[in-house]
Amino acid sequence: MSTKDRIILAAKELFSTQGYHETKVSDIVEKAGVAQGTFYLYFKSKEDLFLELIKTLHRSLMEDLEKYYHKEDSFEVKIKNLLEEFITEIYNNKEIAIIFFHYLLGINEEFKNIYIQKISDLQKLLAKIIEKDLPSQDSFVVSNLIIGYIRQLIFNCLLIKNESLEKLKDRLDKGLNIIFKGIK
Repeated sequence: MSTKDRIILAAKELFSTQGYHETKVSDIVEKAGVAQGTFYLYFKSKEDLFLELIKTLHRSLMEDLEKYYHKEDSFEVKIKNLLEEFITEIYNNKEIAIIFFHYLLGINEEFKNIYIQKISDLQKLLAKIIEKDLPSQDSFVVSNLIIGYIRQLIFNCLLIKNESLEKLKDRLDKGLNIIFKGIK
């Protein structure tokens, strides 16, 4: 593992357990086993490191989700499985999501742009699946309906109510069934 990756992993663990504001650069370098100066070779600040962490998690997740486009399942199964994996990943990184949405999204234009890009990437992937399997549907509208529902699940049920993963998956399934009935 590279030094930069060790720093990112240490930061992710510390942000998740201690919170963003309580974690100091000195904590991160100690956990990563590197000198303080080494941190600044890779990152300008703790905020810069958090941006890189979000980008890294997003890239990895989108690479994982892309496989659903190529599956031979029905579009309903593809979308349900894709979104279940998406919700699970956010659930497993809940503390990072809370930091991102509650503390940093409104502070920095770059965080806002990352959020917009993440939503756009997911919307485009959903639209590709819908276009491939249901060419007669307006894939942009359908994918945005799904994105809106997912956003509400994440904000209301995960980040505010802190519901269990099983409860989230159940809500996801019920909501998607209603959306799929509407487009048939």
